[in-house]
Amino acid sequence: MVMRPVMDLVNMLVICILVVIGSGHCMYSSKELEGYPAGFMADCPGSDKEAIITKNTLKNLSMTVVSTSNPMKEIRRKYNYYQMKELAKDPLLDFNKRTVLYIGGFLDSPNFPIPGRVAKVYDSIGYNVLLLDTSYFTTYEYPRASRLARPVGVHGAKMLFELKKQGLDPKKLDVVGLSLGVHTASFIAKNFRLITGVNISRITALDPSGPCFRNLGPEDRIDKSDADFVEMIATNIDGYGMAAPVGHVNYYVNGGEFQPGELVWFLCMTLCSHIRSYMVWLSALQHPNSFIAMQCDSVQQARFKKCRERKPLVTNLMGLKVDKKNEGIFYLATSAAYPYYLSERGLKQNSDLFKSLAASFNKEKLIKVR
Repeated sequence: MVMRPVMDLVNMLVICILVVIGSGHCMYSSKELEGYPAGFMADCPGSDKEAIITKNTLKNLSMTVVSTSNPMKEIRRKYNYYQMKELAKDPLLDFNKRTVLYIGGFLDSPNFPIPGRVAKVYDSIGYNVLLLDTSYFTTYEYPRASRLARPVGVHGAKMLFELKKQGLDPKKLDVVGLSLGVHTASFIAKNFRLITGVNISRITALDPSGPCFRNLGPEDRIDKSDADFVEMIATNIDGYGMAAPVGHVNYYVNGGEFQPGELVWFLCMTLCSHIRSYMVWLSALQHPNSFIAMQCDSVQQARFKKCRERKPLVTNLMGLKVDKKNEGIFYLATSAAYPYYLSERGLKQNSDLFKSLAASFNKEKLIKVR
C-alpha cells in the first residue's frame, strides 16, 4: 500500500511533468513576477491642475465648534470663512487646552454621524473640538473633489492663521483627517507653514485616500514633514487607502489591507475596511494602553503578518501615548468587534482573525463529503 505522503509527492511530480511538457517549467506564486496591488484608481490625470475658490464661494468653507459635555443637549455653532475672529471668541473655546480640527472625506459633512462621534470622544478627553466643513467642495466626482482639496488647503490654512492671531497655539493643535480629508489636512499644514514658518503639532491620518494620490510625491499628498508628528492608521491600503508609510509612525491594522467585521463582511470589504480606521482610532483614544503594535521591517512584512518573526520584538502604542521617537512601520492585530483591542494577546502568533477563522474550517485531518 502506498503511503499518503508518497502518493501526494507522486501526484505533484506527475503534474509538474505535464506542465513541463506543456510550457517548460512548473509555476510557483511569486510577487516579483506577479507584482503588487495598484489599488483603486491610483492615478487621476489633471487632478493636480490649478483650482480657484472665489471670494463669494469661500462662505461655504466653515468651522463648527462642538461641545457634547451636556448629555441632554449637544451644542454646535458654525462660523464661515470670514468669521474666524468671532469663532475665536466663542465661549466653548479655551485655547489653553489642546484643540482638534477634524476634516472629513469624500462627500462627508459635519452633520453626518462620523464627525459627531469624533467630536464626542475628543470632547470627553478635554479637547476643544472644531469640525471643518468641506462638503461644498467634495460633493463632486471624486477626481474633481481631490483637485479642490488643494485650494481648500490654502484657505483652511488662512483660517488657522487667523485663529493663531487670536490665541490658538499651533503646538496644541491636532488635525485629524479621514480618507480625502487626510490630504486636505496635508495641504492645510503645508500652507500654514508657508504663512507662519511654523509646523502644527500633530496630524492623524485615518486611512489616507489612495485614489488620485497614491503615486504622487510628498509635495502633493500627506507626508511626515507636514507636522511635528504624523501618524497613519492604515486599514484598506489596496482599496481606497494607500500603502506608503507616509507618517513618522505607521500602523497597518491587521496587515492594512482588509478588516474583519461583525457582519457578513464580504458584502462590504473595501468601504467598511476603509472607514474602520476612524473606529479603531476612537477606541484607542478611549483605551490608551490597549492597542499594542509590533514593529516591522517593511509594509510587505506587515501585509503578510510576519512581524512577530522580527527580532528583537519592538512595540509601540497606538493613541495619545504613542512613543513618538519609536518611528517606523507597525503591525496591529485587532478583534472583529468594538472596542477592537487585543492588548498583549495581539502579539501572539494565533491572534490574526482571518487566519484563525480559515484554519477553523479545516482543523480536521480528514473530511468526508457524503
